[in-house]
Amino acid sequence: MPKLALRNSRFVILNPIPKAKLVEGRWYVGRGRNGNVALWNGQNFLTIGMKFADAVVKVEGYYEKSSGCFQPFYPVDEGKIIEPFGKHGWDAHYGSALEIPASNLTAK
Repeated sequence: MPKLALRNSRFVILNPIPKAKLVEGRWYVGRGRNGNVALWNGQNFLTIGMKFADAVVKVEGYYEKSSGCFQPFYPVDEGKIIEPFGKHGWDAHYGSALEIPASNLTAK
């Protein structure tokens, strides 16, 4: 988890996640040129941007002083289906309830 600082009872301050700590295949909330949620593919971030009236996948490098344009601050927890519609295939993938942690935000 990212290093957090408690700002007050409602907000925390997040610092960027170092490139070496990113996990390939994980989504991150951050700040980017085209979008503020992106998938890390091990080399770059993939995010959705607009090209004229079309939504397209855009590639953004890890933000550093000299290059890049996506700055990751928090990993997205995709949760787990706890009441699947079935046991196999898509029936196990979809369901009527998704479980996510009540709060991954704890001051350190």
